[in-house]
Amino acid sequence: MENSRPDSVPQGVVVPTTIDWRPWNEALSMVNLVAEKDIAEAAHALDEQIWRLHTIVKRGLTPEESWLVLRLHVESAQNNFITTARRQLSLAGDPLQRFSGRPAPDDPIWTS
Repeated sequence: MENSRPDSVPQGVVVPTTIDWRPWNEALSMVNLVAEKDIAEAAHALDEQIWRLHTIVKRGLTPEESWLVLRLHVESAQNNFITTARRQLSLAGDPLQRFSGRPAPDDPIWTS
């Protein structure tokens, strides 16, 4: 798990992270080995968005960047991966109405 960015490091300065990417890379390799092309491509799109967000986190957010907005790209790719996989792997194939129980970005919980 990633530790918080130290307060002593200014935004814009790249810092190393402590994330162990091995489990994610192993899972992605398994998807590449056994999944249908559409599922693998959706996983690759998710992986790309994770790379992009991780790079931004390492350098620190600029004042113009919003964590909630940046996170949406990863969530969108994750939701697409889930929808693609469910469409091909689920017996019912029914789409999910929600992908997590996290409150919406405009929920007052985030500003209180």
